[in-house]
Amino acid sequence: MINHLKSTLILLAITLVVIFLPNCRGDIIATDEDYSTYGWSMYENKDYMDALVWFGDAIKKDSSHFDAYNGMGWTMGHLRQVDSSVYYFQKYLSQDSSFVDVLDFYAGLSFAYNAIGNDTLARRYAETYFFGNQNSDLDADWCFCHNTDINQLDVRLILAISEFRMALFDNCQSSVNQIYKDIGLSTVLNEDLTTVQGRTVLVGHISSLQKSIKSGENGLNCSEDDGSGGGYCS
Repeated sequence: MINHLKSTLILLAITLVVIFLPNCRGDIIATDEDYSTYGWSMYENKDYMDALVWFGDAIKKDSSHFDAYNGMGWTMGHLRQVDSSVYYFQKYLSQDSSFVDVLDFYAGLSFAYNAIGNDTLARRYAETYFFGNQNSDLDADWCFCHNTDINQLDVRLILAISEFRMALFDNCQSSVNQIYKDIGLSTVLNEDLTTVQGRTVLVGHISSLQKSIKSGENGLNCSEDDGSGGGYCS
């Protein structure tokens, strides 16, 4: 009888422990980083409206979390809300510009200003901020890790287009030649850009490069993970 009572008490104790322990665990609280991670998952699945919600929640949770602003900027760009894209990129950069993924912001701004039609700022963010801050040792082949079809060739192309529109034809030709070099081609333009014919040839090369870059024909491998800076995607 005593042994039976002991067995019953032990069983009851085990049952109470099983019931009680789950209720002792602390609530799992999502961090701003978790919200951003979910946002990027939505972004990569092209579910941009849901991505905005997650990135927005991340900013509400921590207004100093750069990745959430990065996500908002790129997502707004895909939704063609380029003014809002610029706002989120610039808002964070006004607080800090020394973080590892800063090239994502500068690339995004060059694309956004190009879409707006502000060639001066598109060129500035491509040339001065993006390429001016790119470390050839750490970021030799920058790619946007949440969509690696977007890379430094696109930024260089925006630079070339802006320079052509601003009648900076020599600069434009240099940018086009740099793209060919980055792709691994030996093509070198040396047109007389004081003539209509020379400028027409230059436009033809820009158009051709635009198509080839859009189709993914380039020599960049963003998943090699052989660098340590922003733009290398594991």
